[in-house]
Amino acid sequence: MGGIYDEPEFYAIACAYRDVRGDVAALLRWWERHRGDGYPAAPRSVLELAAGPAEHARLLASRGLSATTLDVNPVMCAWARDRAAEAGVELTVTEADMRDFTLGSQFDLAITMLNSLCHLTALDDMVAHLMSLARHVAPGGLYIAELAHPADWLTPHPRTSSEWVTEVDGGSATVRWGGPGDLIDPVTQVVREHVAVTYRTADGSARTVTDVVPNRFWTATELDAAIRLAGGFETVARYGDFDEDLALDAPGAWRLILVLRRTAAAPRGRIAAAPLGRTAAGDGD
Repeated sequence: MGGIYDEPEFYAIACAYRDVRGDVAALLRWWERHRGDGYPAAPRSVLELAAGPAEHARLLASRGLSATTLDVNPVMCAWARDRAAEAGVELTVTEADMRDFTLGSQFDLAITMLNSLCHLTALDDMVAHLMSLARHVAPGGLYIAELAHPADWLTPHPRTSSEWVTEVDGGSATVRWGGPGDLIDPVTQVVREHVAVTYRTADGSARTVTDVVPNRFWTATELDAAIRLAGGFETVARYGDFDEDLALDAPGAWRLILVLRRTAAAPRGRIAAAPLGRTAAGDGD
């Protein structure tokens, strides 16, 4: 049986709790607030990285943006392509490593959602990702990345739940993504999260998909260092959620959302990175 990233339907079900429309509203609000001079009030193009099912890119495409997605998993890419065709929206789907890719074009806006940057497990990986991405975001454009909140690992009270139930198409999905038994390695900051998604359909049938997913926890200061090392971006805002534009240190903050603006300075040269595993679509927090 394949893992969770080889089961796009189960991954999408596990993440069905997300308010994608609310997320997109926040992305467009932050674009209007933080975009560089000379840009229109709404972005014209978007690149979603580690896109998985590409729900955010598909919704943005339905609103008239030229949308491109990138994911390393061919099964996820096929799923995203099929869902876009079913929805009647134009979506360019690219199978590639988010640390080293060439698309031949630049974008107004780039996004990485659902803590997918956790699959970059070393500093060189994060720097390589930012350098590659900087070549694809036009000066003055934005890169918005959603990561796990540091409180999930640095305090005794996580901001997110590791278990939830979502109603889906008359059935339900019971999800366990990590938990107290999955301990973080204090040296590498990588945790091997045990995942189980059980989908019970309306007719009573059920199927479970399980996996073990290595995820890297990134602190805010480590991300700041990677941004400086890579060049090409400046941090213009950090938020703690999508709904209320909370500050990262607010009591109700549950995500670490970076808003980076592409500078006029060119990014640095390429950096070598180790082969990336198949788990590059997202962590489903």
